[in-house]
Amino acid sequence: MRFLSASLLSFVATTAAAAGWSPADPATLHPPEPAREFRAVWVASVQNIDWPSAKDLSIEQQKAEIVRNVDGLAKMNFNAVLLQVRPSCDALYPSTLEPWSEYLMGASGKAPDDPAYDPLAIWIDECHARGIDVHVWINPYRARHFKATSPNASNHISNTNPSIVKSYDFYEWLDPGAPEAVEHTMRVVMDIVTRYNIDGVAIDDYFYPYPKEGQAFPDDDSYQKYVAQLTANAGPGEAVRPPPKDQWRQGNINRFVERFYNDIKKAKPHVLVGIAPFGIWRPGFPEGIKGMDAVARLHADAKLWLHNGWLDYISPQLYWSVDSKDQNFGRLLVWWASENTKERHLWPSLYTSRINQQSADPTKNWIPDEIVKQITVTRERAHNPGIATPGQIHFSLKVMLENRGGINKALMASYDKPALIPETTWSSDPAFAKTSWNATVASDAQKTALAWQPWELPQMPSRWVLWVRRNNEWTTTILPGTRGGETIDTTGADAIALAPVSRTGTIGVTKAWTLPAINATP
Repeated sequence: MRFLSASLLSFVATTAAAAGWSPADPATLHPPEPAREFRAVWVASVQNIDWPSAKDLSIEQQKAEIVRNVDGLAKMNFNAVLLQVRPSCDALYPSTLEPWSEYLMGASGKAPDDPAYDPLAIWIDECHARGIDVHVWINPYRARHFKATSPNASNHISNTNPSIVKSYDFYEWLDPGAPEAVEHTMRVVMDIVTRYNIDGVAIDDYFYPYPKEGQAFPDDDSYQKYVAQLTANAGPGEAVRPPPKDQWRQGNINRFVERFYNDIKKAKPHVLVGIAPFGIWRPGFPEGIKGMDAVARLHADAKLWLHNGWLDYISPQLYWSVDSKDQNFGRLLVWWASENTKERHLWPSLYTSRINQQSADPTKNWIPDEIVKQITVTRERAHNPGIATPGQIHFSLKVMLENRGGINKALMASYDKPALIPETTWSSDPAFAKTSWNATVASDAQKTALAWQPWELPQMPSRWVLWVRRNNEWTTTILPGTRGGETIDTTGADAIALAPVSRTGTIGVTKAWTLPAINATP
């Protein structure tokens, strides 16, 4: 199949009358529901893990890598990327709020300007042209990675508002207890959401930093400001009982997550909000599970967020094997599903990069079959309560770029056919719902030309679904939402159906055509 050319547009106009295709009621044809599964990959920019692959690439090399990456993912039938665009209070896109990331041109604040380009815009255009969604991945509080090499630019938050930036374990962090830090992060998030044609926003497990034994996070000043504010707001004679610091920290993160979700959905309801917490909520949940307590140590109560519906998808980092006893992949997945009372999307993150890690610990040297088993488990559980839609997010792209252990062949076998993203039934795309459309169809004995007016933003669909029927059997093709036409081999076909798909996965108004049986080639 290919995009409709100018000559084929002419073909449509000149052969429509002779072709014999007639409009039909799609309800009488019953084209099948397309396969649905979220197939995504984390694309890490920090430390040049995935993209760009090095700090010294030219702009043309960076662009070429984007195209190669997206082409490879499309070939393997992936349908989403989670692109890290804010690794450390910096930006992989033009921003007036934060400096350019050092991972682009080698130094914090150094712009890719020879020639100037917008990396995020290129990623979006290239992905959407191949029917792949783009979710921007931001780190809300990390301000500097311990392996960063260049000094922070003058417009970095550590220089413009150093009082809200804390040093901890060789990193720098925005203080989640400082209101100015939350405001700054939300300004950054909403700047991206409003300016870019993205499909989602994701945050991972970095809220308060992973604790270092014997070293407390230095937030006494912001806690004391909070206590002082409570005292100032208290009525005459009213006793002030501030919560313990751990409870206060947890409340800081809860309020941020709630606002993060609500502000994004208010601005663009079709943009999906995702969170990828540590894979264990608390040890003993489910019974027998051992590991870090994310609530006590990171002050991240992902179960609460799930119960309150402060996300569209949750992707617990289930970075353990299906055979693990203390951190069992399947048992943890089922536990998260049991807590998914609002039936949000549950798409676990898989540690695909553990393949061929060359670790002294044999349990950390996975083979591709481990990932295939985990994909199978998510599919087997997909119709259970709490896991209404199948999906996985692989960490990270590099393992596929290296084809580590032959993982690409294994993934192509697992993702052997394209799939739509699952439908987000509790959200909507208002602009899409209001759009009407028409198409023209014409054919000779071998090929058919379909033409329709390409949709403009914000109405543009995420994809088109094209069905062709031969001998009572349907074939289904998924096309990028940017398309305005297609040519297909319709030898032996007697029915065609075409439908747009919204950004939230809803199939829109379907158009259909039939060819009298006498004209169809057996």
